[in-house]
Amino acid sequence: MDADGERYSVDIKKIIVGGLVSLALSLSCIWIIMRVTGTESLRVNISAIGRSTILLSLLMVVASWVVDSLKLKILTSAMGGHIRVWDALKITVAGSFIAGITPFDSGGEPLKVYFLHKRDLGIGSATAVVTLGALLHGISRFILWLVSPILLLLTGTSLVFSSTAKTTIAIGVFLYVLLMGLVIAMALWPQWVEIVTEKLFGMKAIKKLVPQSLVTAILDKVETSVREFRDGMSRVKESGRHAVIALLLSVLYWLFVISVPVLLVRSMVPQVPYAQVFFVTITVYLIMAFIPTPGSSGGAEAGSAYFFSSILPSRLLGGFVIVWRIVTYYFTMLAGAIVVAMETINWSMNKSQPSRVE
Repeated sequence: MDADGERYSVDIKKIIVGGLVSLALSLSCIWIIMRVTGTESLRVNISAIGRSTILLSLLMVVASWVVDSLKLKILTSAMGGHIRVWDALKITVAGSFIAGITPFDSGGEPLKVYFLHKRDLGIGSATAVVTLGALLHGISRFILWLVSPILLLLTGTSLVFSSTAKTTIAIGVFLYVLLMGLVIAMALWPQWVEIVTEKLFGMKAIKKLVPQSLVTAILDKVETSVREFRDGMSRVKESGRHAVIALLLSVLYWLFVISVPVLLVRSMVPQVPYAQVFFVTITVYLIMAFIPTPGSSGGAEAGSAYFFSSILPSRLLGGFVIVWRIVTYYFTMLAGAIVVAMETINWSMNKSQPSRVE
């Protein structure tokens, strides 16, 4: 029996619970936003966006999946592995789905490591691929946030935030930089994982509970994974071209993601400058990284309504938030759920087939 597959099957219950919690938080917050902002006619507001704009926004989301999967393929190649674009796309969408139903988006990366490992990539190398991918995502998002004020200056666009909003942004930026620092430290000095593991299993209480043979096996596995991780990062350093392309793809990914609110807002209020929507959008995504709820549900809706209230009339906020979350979040959840369900069914069918005896 595949132990990894067994854990994957059992976690379906957690997936369902996480999905229901995320859905409840999201819908509850949307209902509160509509009540507070006094949306006159939700149907009229949504129809004002237009079907073509909604369709184009959906295409932007799909494009972001494709770009992210290409980045995953390139980083895997840098580690000496090989993965098809279609498989990379499935891993990307499935990872986004699991991230969307776990606090702090914490479940997406482990699932990606699992799928990469199932495709004959070592645990350490798979972890290096996912860690570096997340790091490049964070760096590119922060770069775009730093560039956005320059766009405001070049276009002569002014944007005024309340003192509360400025404080929120300052805290978010501080936490974001701190998080990036920790990820970079882990990428540069992966051996700290070995040190922490050895100290943990060296404790008297742990020694009494865990057999020495199991401790030795765990430490050997950690040592092998750390060595593979270090070797994988070395390969990326030697092939700088892969890292540069992956960073550019990360930037392109965020440009596709940011384009969705730009399209929606501009369709509702055409006179709003592009640079203004760009800055507000990247700020919202920066803050969303620290919302502890599954998929940032609740906080994402409230935060978007709060920050976009500076450029949208209150009567349009409810319609905007609903369409934005449907296009970017629920659409991804639906696609990811289909991928995860298909992978689970395939695993169950393979498990039920009797093994052949040569």
